[in-house]
Amino acid sequence: MKKFLIAAILLTAIKAGAQNYILKAGDKFPNIVIGPIINAPITELNLNKYQSNKLFVINLWGTWCSPCIPEMDSLAKLQSKFGQHIQVIGLSNEPIGRIKKYLAKKPSKIWLATDTASLLYQMLNLAYVGQCVVVNAKHEIVAILKTDSVNTKIINRLIKGEKVKSNGQVQNRLNSTDKDPFGVDSLLASNFTIRSYMTDHRAMGKKPNSGVFGGRRITYFNVGVLNMYQDAYKIVSSKQIVYEGSTKKYDNYEDKNLLYCFDLLVKPEQKDSLYIIMQQRLQQSMPVKARIELRNTDVYVLKLKEEGKVILPSSKLTALTYGFSGQGFDGKGATLADFSDLYLSNEFNLPVIDETGLAGRYDIKTNVEMRTKEGLLKSIDDIGFRLEKTRRKIRIMVLYTNQGNL
Repeated sequence: MKKFLIAAILLTAIKAGAQNYILKAGDKFPNIVIGPIINAPITELNLNKYQSNKLFVINLWGTWCSPCIPEMDSLAKLQSKFGQHIQVIGLSNEPIGRIKKYLAKKPSKIWLATDTASLLYQMLNLAYVGQCVVVNAKHEIVAILKTDSVNTKIINRLIKGEKVKSNGQVQNRLNSTDKDPFGVDSLLASNFTIRSYMTDHRAMGKKPNSGVFGGRRITYFNVGVLNMYQDAYKIVSSKQIVYEGSTKKYDNYEDKNLLYCFDLLVKPEQKDSLYIIMQQRLQQSMPVKARIELRNTDVYVLKLKEEGKVILPSSKLTALTYGFSGQGFDGKGATLADFSDLYLSNEFNLPVIDETGLAGRYDIKTNVEMRTKEGLLKSIDDIGFRLEKTRRKIRIMVLYTNQGNL
């Protein structure tokens, strides 16, 4: 009991430290245990105690991350080619069961491990998965890299001991002040502010559904104008966007000059017109304009797998609450149109239109075992639906500038 208590206290202390200490290239790899490992000669690994002349490439990934799957395939090839010099470890925050299913479908010489607490991910302060940390035989971090940049040339340089510049993407630490960045308080009836890029804020958008600003306010930090237009006009798929002239150049998150901070608060009696007012403010303020046209285009339509057979439970809720990730959708009080617009159109490369004929609200939960097209289709099939590719006349957002080819 005492030993368990000490271990629990130590783990809590490590987690607390992870919030305040950020690992970087040149640092000693932390004294942590990686594991469980499901397909290696060992079941867990402490690199500081493990004697090996190999480089360890620890890839932070997930079966729910669609770009991670081909990246893991590439790493598997590198593992086979450089097996005498490197050991790749795939570290996911998922339950062991999901990783075992992946391994059954894709046998690999990569050691597969889980870290459900995401401890190393937090200590590296990564902005997203699909990135890896390289550790040498001296237990030093030599580079933090985007996984898609790790190739034969990079591995050869690392094996030779050459310095490789880190290109991993880390999070910006949010400003800890409680002061509203736009100077908005509960006494303000309405407000509109647009600013250029703000440091100490990650790219994000938020819209409170309750409280004094519930349904009345929408805020963005460091996002592109095209993303704001997409939200304002409720465009659910990138395939519904047409770029006229050179407007595509504004879709560039690498250029901070093209990123904006936007805040709109409308009067209580205007809350139902929030997005219409947002459209107007964007059209007035931005160099890029938007118009909506109806065009015939490729889509998927959502249909019942068996006509008249509904296996979803009806919901007692009259309003939607939902969330989704690479592991699936979990919504209560959801219509099939909500499911199609908010989730399926995000996961597939075409807009998804609800043609089930079902008008009710349901509690919808899917389980995506692997975030591939096949895995997504299976998760839909499991709840009694199917997708069919066809063409429909739908809303298309055309982006343009008044100055021609700016």
